[in-house]
Amino acid sequence: AYSVSRLLSAAATTNGTRVKAAAGKIGKIVGYNAAAAVRYLKLYNKATTPAPGTATPEVTIALLPSKEFTIDWTDIGLTFATGIGFGLTTGGADADTGALTAGDILGLNLFYV
Repeated sequence: AYSVSRLLSAAATTNGTRVKAAAGKIGKIVGYNAAAAVRYLKLYNKATTPAPGTATPEVTIALLPSKEFTIDWTDIGLTFATGIGFGLTTGGADADTGALTAGDILGLNLFYV
């Protein structure tokens, strides 16, 4: 069974979040990009809270503007050997530190084991 890490509404930051401080797998991610521009979800293989812009993401996902999103890996799971973390930025580059506007991302739910 999956556990869920939930972000109801993004803050006006990069929203660095530690999901799990040990190895795990992500099965699915769902949410809504309420912004009028692309936002980037960055997934980190870290046991500590990631600092977007300093830590290098394992995966970067462009979230299309004004759209719901579903990323589904439930068949295989996306494996993280050290831990699971995420951050949200306005730019796609690994070193980007662009903070979101509050409420850009809504109802972000990350399902993991």
